[in-house]
Amino acid sequence: MEKRRTYIVSDCIVSPFGIGTDVTVAALDLGRSAVSSRSGLLKDLEGKDIPVMCSVIPQQMEESLAAVFCGEWTRAELFALACGKVALEDAGGSCGRVSGEYGPLSGDSGPLSVESGPMSGKPGRSAVIFSTTKGNIGLIEGVGENDPVPSGAFLWESSDRLGRFLGFAPEDIYTISNACISGVSALSAGRKLILSGLYDNVLVVGFDVLNEFIVSGFASFKSLSSDLCRPYDAARCGLNLGEAAAAILLSCHPSEGALVLAGGAVSDDANHISGPSRTGDALFFAIRDAMSQAGISPADVSFADLHGTATVYNDEMESKALALAGLSDVPVQSFKPYLGHTLGASGVLEAVLCCQELRRGLMWGTPGFENCGTPCPVNASAESREFPMKHCLKTASGFGGCNAAVVISLQECASDCAPEASGLTDNVSEGQCSSELAAPPLRTLKRVVLNNESACAEGFDGDFASYIREKYKALGTPDLKFFKMDDLAKLGYIASSLLLEGLDYGPEDVAVILSNSSASLDSDLRHQANIDSGRGASPAVFVYTLPNVTSGEISIRHQIKGENTFFISERYDRKKMMEYASLVLAESKAEYAIVGWIDYLRGNFSADIDLVGNE
Repeated sequence: MEKRRTYIVSDCIVSPFGIGTDVTVAALDLGRSAVSSRSGLLKDLEGKDIPVMCSVIPQQMEESLAAVFCGEWTRAELFALACGKVALEDAGGSCGRVSGEYGPLSGDSGPLSVESGPMSGKPGRSAVIFSTTKGNIGLIEGVGENDPVPSGAFLWESSDRLGRFLGFAPEDIYTISNACISGVSALSAGRKLILSGLYDNVLVVGFDVLNEFIVSGFASFKSLSSDLCRPYDAARCGLNLGEAAAAILLSCHPSEGALVLAGGAVSDDANHISGPSRTGDALFFAIRDAMSQAGISPADVSFADLHGTATVYNDEMESKALALAGLSDVPVQSFKPYLGHTLGASGVLEAVLCCQELRRGLMWGTPGFENCGTPCPVNASAESREFPMKHCLKTASGFGGCNAAVVISLQECASDCAPEASGLTDNVSEGQCSSELAAPPLRTLKRVVLNNESACAEGFDGDFASYIREKYKALGTPDLKFFKMDDLAKLGYIASSLLLEGLDYGPEDVAVILSNSSASLDSDLRHQANIDSGRGASPAVFVYTLPNVTSGEISIRHQIKGENTFFISERYDRKKMMEYASLVLAESKAEYAIVGWIDYLRGNFSADIDLVGNE
């Protein structure tokens, strides 16, 4: 039987350069950058505008898409729809495409049908994964303490509307919000879903847009550069933000020109929620595992596209991770000087561009790079380089200490899975490279449930602060950092401590697979209130405006460096989460997984988590 693979069969980028991958590729070929000084995104405490270096999609493009997609779509949703639709149409050989001012888009603005429309040429069950950090977070501007939260601000609600419009069944719509690694995490997850046989096709759509909520938060960390960012250079002084959307269609069905998503892994630093590891070990773990799954050695890697934010500690950490992986001599690049850091879109966007480089035998340079400024050498260049291509390594890192890596390969170079050739690890189980990724049944070792009802049963009258403080005292393990956490992280901290009590494990032995409905909206509202009041953004609040920071706090507390992925859904789908946890345990070094639901919004809380292992 032919080995089951995950193919990249189509893609699309929506960037400030236009709609369609070719438009952005043409701009990069000319050395153009979409980053420039923009107003209206950041104010000082006196309300005066502060110019910000970033990339922004033109309003005219938004208006053009609004005319195509009838209905009440937000700006972020319009960009997600456009790239998702083009990727689906390309996969199905759609005809009748029209070339507008900003690139190709079908004139048909109605909902798609996965079964009978653009996906009809690729039979089998299909899913979509949306990756985003903040989605429609701009909708909470001006929302008061007692005002209802706009439904569109819930990530799951936006994903549900987008997914249904693109033709996917509700049960086949996923959302991942994993900080800046969201896009790479989604690609890794899509690969697992296809190799397992759960799906034959998975559309991955990453998107995020800029607003004062996001920009003020990064400014509070003093991480923004007033000039074009310079990744890995000795003179680098911070990042540029950007907005974009990008889509990749993954399939088990090969096609001409398709590439292979040959490996994918996620890890956590277990070090700090806003600063990367000082050793690079956890990113190395993700790189090592992705390369092992792809069956390649360091000598096989043609180039690496790194996160490359141009912040001091990120670039230092990446250089150390490359050294640990034996990749210091491999050509590396960052796309951030061209398009800025596009948050939840970045992993998908940059993976699409990596596919172009693999096909063309050309790697774009990293503008602004002159002198290496990292503790371990990196083989970066401001000039484009041409050389024979085989495999690309794409990495990302983000708040919460999360890291992710994927390997993309030319079809003719893709291994039939020979991990013994990697020389990096022996963690791939015998039989894993069969036609499907076998997901063995799980056994539940322990379960913890904490919610408003259980608190009332214990005599608490709905005061979460008192309840969680008593739970913390009962642990008997002093940790003053607990009191700095937001309420979502406190809930995760307590629930995971109760779950792991008495378990003996190593750093890579445990994975953390969590989900919730509100993402980080409770802290989002606090951050927005600081902005609305004129007090300005607080880094202590902003750092918790990502749900996966709860996973990061759990990882730090328990020194867990295995995979961590955070899903968003309307309600807890225990079966779906257990299925995914099983896939993680089947492919990673982890022996156990913390899997379940941790949610907190305005005093309503629920933790329902299991410690599971293979039977």
